[in-house]
Amino acid sequence: MLLCSLAGHAQVNILTANGNNDRTNSNLQETRLSPATVNTSAFGKLGTFSVDGQVYAQPLVVSGLAVSGGTHNAVFVSTMHNSVYAFDADAMSPVSLLWQVNLGASVPAPLLFGQYGDIAFEVGILSTGVIDLQRGVLYVVADVLEGGVPVFYLHALDLATGAERLNGPVALTASVPGTGGGALTDGTVPFDSLQHIQRPGLLLANGSVYVSFGSHGDQAPYHGWMLRYDASDLSHQLAIYMSTPNGNGGAFWQSGRGPAADREGNLYAITGNGDFDGMQNFGESMVKVSAQGSATLDSFTPSNWKPMSDNDFDLSAGPALITGTHTVIGADKGGNLYVVNGDAMSQPDGASIIPASVGSIFNLAVWSRGRSALVYTQGEREPVKCFQITGNSANPVALSTAVNSVPYGRIGMTISANGSRERSGILWESTGDYNAGTPGTLHAYDASNLANELWNSDMNPSRDQMPPVTKFVSPTVANGKVYVPSNSNVVTVYGLSTDR
Repeated sequence: MLLCSLAGHAQVNILTANGNNDRTNSNLQETRLSPATVNTSAFGKLGTFSVDGQVYAQPLVVSGLAVSGGTHNAVFVSTMHNSVYAFDADAMSPVSLLWQVNLGASVPAPLLFGQYGDIAFEVGILSTGVIDLQRGVLYVVADVLEGGVPVFYLHALDLATGAERLNGPVALTASVPGTGGGALTDGTVPFDSLQHIQRPGLLLANGSVYVSFGSHGDQAPYHGWMLRYDASDLSHQLAIYMSTPNGNGGAFWQSGRGPAADREGNLYAITGNGDFDGMQNFGESMVKVSAQGSATLDSFTPSNWKPMSDNDFDLSAGPALITGTHTVIGADKGGNLYVVNGDAMSQPDGASIIPASVGSIFNLAVWSRGRSALVYTQGEREPVKCFQITGNSANPVALSTAVNSVPYGRIGMTISANGSRERSGILWESTGDYNAGTPGTLHAYDASNLANELWNSDMNPSRDQMPPVTKFVSPTVANGKVYVPSNSNVVTVYGLSTDR
C-alpha cells in the first residue's frame, strides 16, 4: 500500500493548488494550530528546505508515504529550475531529502518577457502540480528550452522515486479552428509555446489532468488554453478548450489559482483581458466548462468588461467554490468581489457584486460553512478583510478588518481551521514586495477577528524572519506546520516549538 495510517492525531494531505478542487485556500482539518496555540512563545521558524531555483509552486504534502522501505510524511517542492524535490516533512535538523529529479533546461526569462520583468531569471515549473494518490504520481508541467525555443512537457512522477510513469513526459501541443490572433491560413489557431506561460495550478478531475495557459505580460497574440489529458496515460490528449478562438486574449492566469471543479465534474475558470461576444469569445469572464473540457456551459461577464479589458482591470482572483455548492467567487483589479450562481451565471440576477476594496485583489480565501462562507480578501494598500456570504449573496459590510494595511496585493493566503468551529480558525498571509528582494512577512490572524493578529514573523526577526515573498503563492498548512515558498530558493517551515 502506498499510504498507511499513522499513530497519533489524524494526518492531512494537501494534494493540489489552493488546498482542494474548490480552490478555497483552506485546510479545515487542522487540529494543532489554532488561536490558542499560535503565539510568539509557542510558534516560530523550524527550518528551511533549500532548493535550486525560485519556488512559484505551492508545496504539496502526502502523509504516510512508503519510500525505500520506510514511511514518511513527505513535502513536494517544485522549482523554476525544473527540479522536483521530495523532503521528509518531519526532519528539519538535519533535513532529509527523499529524492530529487531535474526535468530539463529551464527557459531564460528574457526570451519570454523581453523588457517586461514579470518573472526574473528563468521559467521552469511555474504552476503547482497535482498529486494522484490512487496512481501514486505527481503531475507537473515543465517549460523546457529545446533548440532555442520553449516546449511544455507534462510529467507523471512516481511519488516514491521521482521516476517517470504513465507514458510521460509528453510535449503539450494543440490547435483549434478559428480566426483569432495567430491564426494560420488554413483557418486554425495553433498553441504557441513562446507566447504562453503555464501559471494556473493543474487540476485532477474526471479521470483527467487539465493544464491551463495564459500570456506573459499580455503580449499578443495569446489566448486562454485548457488542455485535457488522460490521467492514466499521458499520451492521450482528450480535449482542447480555448477562450477566444475568433479573437484575442482571455488568458487563464487566475493569479496562479487552479481551475475549480464541482462534485458533478463541471469546471470553472476565470479569463483576463480580451475579446468577448458571449458565443465564441469569452475574455474578461467567469466560464463554466463541461467535464469533457470542450464546451462552454455558461458564463458571467461584467457589464463593463470592455473598459476593464482596455484599462488592464482583469478579473484577477478566483475562481473558488463554496464547498458542496455551485457558488463561484472571484474578484478583480478594481477591488470588486463577485459572488456568482454557477447554475445561472448569465442570468440578470446571477451575480452579487460588492466593492470590497479600493485596491486590486489578487487572492482570496474561503472558509466554507454549509451553504454560507466567510471570504477573506486583501486589497492593495488596505487591511485584510472578511466578508459574509450566504447563498449567492454577499454582505457588503465587512465582518472584521485587520488593523494594519498591506501595500502589495500580490500575496498568499490560507485558512486553517478545525472544521467550522468558530474559534479554531487562523488566516495565514504571506506579504511583501516580491520585486525588492527584501524579507517578506508571514502573518497569523484570528480568523474570527482579524483585528487580533496572533503572530507574525517580524515579532522575533532574529528567529523567524521570512525570506523574500513569491507573489500569488499561498502558504501550505498541514499537520501543524506552515510551508512558505520564496523567490530566494528556499521553502521556510514554521511550526510549534514542540516540533523543534
